[in-house]
Amino acid sequence: MQIRLALPSDLPAVRDRLRAVFGPQRAEHRMDPVSQLIKAVISARTYDEVAWAAFIRLRAAFPNWATLTLADPAQIEPVIDPVTFAEDKARRLPILIRVIILKRGELNLDFLKDEPLDEAMEWLTRLPGVGVKAAAATLNFSTLARPVLTVDTHVQRVGGRLGLTPRGGDRTLAYDGLMEQAPADWDADRFFELHWLLKAHGQSICSHFDPACDLCALRDACPRIGVGRDQEGDVVAFRGPRTLPGEEAGI
Repeated sequence: MQIRLALPSDLPAVRDRLRAVFGPQRAEHRMDPVSQLIKAVISARTYDEVAWAAFIRLRAAFPNWATLTLADPAQIEPVIDPVTFAEDKARRLPILIRVIILKRGELNLDFLKDEPLDEAMEWLTRLPGVGVKAAAATLNFSTLARPVLTVDTHVQRVGGRLGLTPRGGDRTLAYDGLMEQAPADWDADRFFELHWLLKAHGQSICSHFDPACDLCALRDACPRIGVGRDQEGDVVAFRGPRTLPGEEAGI
């Protein structure tokens, strides 16, 4: 069970520094929770632009999500391809929808708006194919607008290097660690903004390979956990033009 500790947090300072670089991040549009859950499930280990395109095609093919229960996985897979593990996701989506209808009597997740946050997360993560990332995204990004942080690969990596989360590959531990440190008065919009700021930072500066530590807005406070000196990139603010074939590349 998640326990939010009443301790000072570094997260507001991290958010403020990253906001100065990437600008404010606001939720311009929130989908209904079932749509957000489906989007989160097909997005796993997939680039955002690929996942969004797949989701739009899936929505066009199945305007009523309940019709997914009657769909053969062979019908779904070519629609969502090339998301990662398209075959597995195509098989799990009809099962996911059937289970929600079986448990609730209808395809509706609005009841999660009034459930205690821990119980809402637990209910979602019991669904087939739904992990802590997809559950948090459903609660925070959708019209439910619950105060919970979505921890993806980038958020987990940045949190680990800052020493805010345990090292290792356990997404649930990273989620628990960050939620314990979040101010108790943060609303859904603040968690939404922190997610997208950490994600942008992880994609552009604190990347998996060759993190650009010299350009990092957090460099004076970051212990660089897990980052070796030989891993840091030789970074300049602007790269020169690409060389012609046969010349030595300066990139």
